[in-house]
Amino acid sequence: MTNFRLAVHKTKRSGLRTSDLGLRTQPFSRWRLWVLAACLGVPLLAFGVAGALWLYERRWLGWIGLVFLCGEALLLMLFRRWSRKEGALLPQPSTALPAEFAPRDEAAWSLVKEYLDRVDSGKITLTSLDQFWSLGQEILSQVAAFYRPGDQEPLLAVQVPLLFRAIEETARDLAQVTADLPFAHRITIGDAVRGYRMQQKLQPAYKAYRLFYPLWNWKNALFQLAVTDRLFDVTKETLSQWLLKWYVDRVGYHAIELYSGKLLLTRRFEQEVAPSSAPHSAENRVAVRQGTPESLRVLILGQVKAGKSSLVNALFGEVRAATDVVPTTARLTSYVLERADFGGAISISDMGGYEDPSVPQERLDEALAEALRSDLILLVVSAINVAREPDRRLLAQLRDCFAARPELRPPPVIVVLTHIDLLRPPRDWAPPYNVAAPDSPKARSIRGALAAVAGDLGVPPELVVPVCLLPERLYNVEEALMPLLVQVLPEAKRTLFLRGLKNLHEQEQWELLWRQAQATGRFLLQMGGEVLRKSVEGVLTGKRM
Repeated sequence: MTNFRLAVHKTKRSGLRTSDLGLRTQPFSRWRLWVLAACLGVPLLAFGVAGALWLYERRWLGWIGLVFLCGEALLLMLFRRWSRKEGALLPQPSTALPAEFAPRDEAAWSLVKEYLDRVDSGKITLTSLDQFWSLGQEILSQVAAFYRPGDQEPLLAVQVPLLFRAIEETARDLAQVTADLPFAHRITIGDAVRGYRMQQKLQPAYKAYRLFYPLWNWKNALFQLAVTDRLFDVTKETLSQWLLKWYVDRVGYHAIELYSGKLLLTRRFEQEVAPSSAPHSAENRVAVRQGTPESLRVLILGQVKAGKSSLVNALFGEVRAATDVVPTTARLTSYVLERADFGGAISISDMGGYEDPSVPQERLDEALAEALRSDLILLVVSAINVAREPDRRLLAQLRDCFAARPELRPPPVIVVLTHIDLLRPPRDWAPPYNVAAPDSPKARSIRGALAAVAGDLGVPPELVVPVCLLPERLYNVEEALMPLLVQVLPEAKRTLFLRGLKNLHEQEQWELLWRQAQATGRFLLQMGGEVLRKSVEGVLTGKRM
């Protein structure tokens, strides 16, 4: 069995450090660094000054300045264009919907997406630190109101430890995003504050300089106004909007985790891929510490004699379930299937037919209960059986059940249409058949049965696979069914993620209750001992007096 693995969006960069190898580098002293910088910079500066004098003597300096001005203008234009594109100059948050979100969370994410769109369009800009914190509180309020619509103070409807945990996870994400900025590991908040204060003090002198500088050199003044100042403003705006976009993305994401109940308190999740490249990728989830092993679960459902056991045999390529005229899988039977294209092992469960005339609703209830514990459903339907009411009822109840549980994601359903070899003309069997553009009576019959089943059950036609499961006539299992299974596996893994997360929450609640009970017991025992000690001391003191 493969391990079920979860993750949340915190990362570690892979690779070896010198400390891992037992090596230690001796840092250069500061004066040596200055000497090295001077050895490199002074010759370059001298060459620049000499080149400028040479160009000035030959009256080429103006033309070279014009070429430089055009290059800087092109630089400004390209910088503005490319900085707005995802993943160009700076790593951007993923535009994809977080894969681990349930349908209700996707609706909440649309609120966060509106803020991200407003940041992209420039309707929200970073103007002050107060505005920075106010924006985060506004996003929290919007998400809280979405999940607690009937609460008068939805923002406060959260446990204090979970709130601290959400703050911690948001800070971890933002720390990793900003760690790659140049000199981010060297510049302190104090340095930034001192630089800002110095800039405010020098602002009047700089304005005076800019006012009188054109009288001395109007060409350079025009160049600074048209290119240099604009490039500086664009760079500053791009960095501030980039930071603001990441801030909105991470605050919104962890607010949804917090108020939807997905955030775990006692477990820490990590991810192998940095949030800058794929913050929401469900494929990159790694194992939780103290997690529970669980594999992807595929459930085979269908009426009696629909061909469920034959489908199991076809999937494994050998006889795994008895196939006789009398149904033999009255209860759930599980198998483990390992295939390279599945990425490992998956659990396949074959359940007995749910159309039992004696207890029809009980069988449907059992099938529905198993479907709630599954990540992918293969619904086996016979092409020659027009009595599809039990199948319709099962799918309708399944949809209603998940509609009432928006914190979960319904498993994808693939309809396996069996017994197509018995369709008219029954003696005609010469596969393969082109169902998309039928060119024979048998192909037209298969196409008609496929359309009828898709319409009756309310499923997309592309999720209905016609097959023949007789060993001597085996058809369209490897050709169509297996590729479709591989195609829907990512969606099934999202269902597995949410189902496993719900189980972890229940496990965590019991663990927390046990820990709190132990802590309370120790506290009461210590308090009782302290009271007893003081009482004894008081009695002994009274006797002495």
